[in-house]
Amino acid sequence: MSDDIEQDDMLAVYSAVVDYHNNLVHMRFTVAGLYIAASGFLVGALFSGSDWCGAKLSVTLLGLTLTAIAWLLEIRTYCLLENLGSKGIEIETKLRLGGIQGFFALMSKQPLSPRLPFIRIRLNRCPKFVRYVVSHSLGLDLLYLCLAVFWVFILLYYH
Repeated sequence: MSDDIEQDDMLAVYSAVVDYHNNLVHMRFTVAGLYIAASGFLVGALFSGSDWCGAKLSVTLLGLTLTAIAWLLEIRTYCLLENLGSKGIEIETKLRLGGIQGFFALMSKQPLSPRLPFIRIRLNRCPKFVRYVVSHSLGLDLLYLCLAVFWVFILLYYH
């Protein structure tokens, strides 16, 4: 009976880890979408031709601040996802799924390699570097980096 209770507890923890992981992934892209919308709003305000002399400086500083906050959220979310992935694989190992690949095992070792855009050729046996280049993490980092550079250039140009 003790093994059944332990198995049930482990399944409950595993379910919570998977649920938390999925919620973080959802939040990660929600934050990125809201960030893009807010940045678009700020760029519109920047070029609106306001008569107030401090408008461009305050909008630029707000853009830089927003970028820093969103990027810090991305960094923290990525760390949480890595920790949840490690915990999920640990639980899957303990559950001995009998040849069935668990959620986190599938996430860590994708059976299908990345596909080149616009054509159906897959990058079979691609190195880890290629998998990183074709990843959500790099895409989000580039999004925040590009807009951070934009705001710095705007700051230097107008001030």
